Amino acid sequence: MTQPRRRFAAILTALTTVATTIGLLLSGAPPATAAVSTGHGVGHLAENGVSWIGSYRLDDGSLVFCLEVGKKAPTGHDYQFVDSATLGRFTPDDLARLAYISRTAAPSADPTEAAAGQLATWRIAGLDGRSPEYYAQRAGASAQAVLDRSSQLLAAADAPSGASRGVMGSVTLTPADDDNRMTVTSGLTVDFLASGPTALSAGVHSGTMSLSGAVFDDGRAERTVSNGETVSITTTGTDPASTVAAMVRYNDLPYGSAFTAGHAGDDVQQVLVARPGSASGSATILSTVPSTKPFQPVVNTKTSKATAAAGEAISDELTVSALVDESRDDLLPGWGVYRPATPPPAGSVPAVDENGMLPIPVVVESSLLGPFSDPIEPAAEPPAGAPVVCSVEVRIETGPGNYRTPECVLPGSGYFVWVERISPSRTPVEQGGSRILPWQSPFGTASEVTFVAPPPAPELPPAPAAPAAAPVLADTGSGDTGFLLLVSATALTLGSLLGVGVLWRRRLTNHLAPTTTT
Repeated sequence: MTQPRRRFAAILTALTTVATTIGLLLSGAPPATAAVSTGHGVGHLAENGVSWIGSYRLDDGSLVFCLEVGKKAPTGHDYQFVDSATLGRFTPDDLARLAYISRTAAPSADPTEAAAGQLATWRIAGLDGRSPEYYAQRAGASAQAVLDRSSQLLAAADAPSGASRGVMGSVTLTPADDDNRMTVTSGLTVDFLASGPTALSAGVHSGTMSLSGAVFDDGRAERTVSNGETVSITTTGTDPASTVAAMVRYNDLPYGSAFTAGHAGDDVQQVLVARPGSASGSATILSTVPSTKPFQPVVNTKTSKATAAAGEAISDELTVSALVDESRDDLLPGWGVYRPATPPPAGSVPAVDENGMLPIPVVVESSLLGPFSDPIEPAAEPPAGAPVVCSVEVRIETGPGNYRTPECVLPGSGYFVWVERISPSRTPVEQGGSRILPWQSPFGTASEVTFVAPPPAPELPPAPAAPAAAPVLADTGSGDTGFLLLVSATALTLGSLLGVGVLWRRRLTNHLAPTTTT
């Protein structure tokens, strides 16, 4: 036997012993500890009327096979029931084979099957120096059938799904899936002689599973499950990380090397008692897991400038938190967490907490809408077709706190307003995206509005001086008004020039005339 197999067998033996003790304590009535053999059970009696091959019967109704051929027959002897492990003379594999026969052939009501089971038991425990054929001939005409069937029983014990050293239960928890459901699965592994530890196919046995810190879909904390069955559960705690315990137990399993033996004295046959399977496979898992409850992220926002000028850049301040609503049992009163498949390196931001978990990341999508010519009226939704200046986003990886968006440049005058939203689809399912509730800011929140005033009107230049008014002549009715105006203006000019000339001529004449002396 290899070292791992020895270790597995030791674990199974310890688990079986503990499970048996607990079962006896909880059964309510103490098990029988002794019985008297009343004689032959099921089998064949030789023609001599003395030699017997088959089972013996106890006064509690049990059927038994002899383990020590050559010693006194069981009839009339008081037997104390003991655990097979106390017999001390069988290898673990032979104990497994004997336990297999105790579950299969020993309870039989068919004489040939019972006789074959007894012969197979002797072939394991010892034939006292004789051949199998020697004991088979006690069955008379059925001797060959008994011999053949005993060989078949031994072959079945060593075949796949035959005799086993023990059985072990298992239970696993998996994180929430796309439907936001955590699942739990239980299984059974049997250490068969032929194949070693082997996981049983799903649905072979039924057991009981109980939960702490979580409930099944029907709201109960206990239910019947089958091995290999996966069932969904939800956490019941109010913390982002919940401690969940799942315990499963499968009783009365037809596996393992444990069986009940009877001891009546050193000179009397020890016996193997026919019993149905009594092994148990159980397991408990205690794990701190992310809460399966959804959480509601919310954002309080404030624009960086309530008033600004065209061409300036503005941003939006984000205060991110989780909604707390004590009236809702289905809502996590805090920020959700998830367990990363690969822990981040030491010193990374964010860092895992004491449970190896990180805050669920969300993406805040921000859009600056505008310009609007009139003051903005609050509304649940932005108006259809509202102009968008720009769209930016901030990835929130450290949970609640204060953040700031990238900047957007104001293109002109008018009213501008920020709007934000959080979409669960922006977070992968494996990072907790299925546990995020969507959020959107209302439209027109005062703290989100920025006003850009229009530029001042330019100053107009002074008006030019008005020209002198032209003379106006009376209309003569001749239709030549324009001509008369032109002649009048010309005559006026010529007259002025002639007047000036006359004055200059007179002045020159007086200057040039000779003076006379009287």
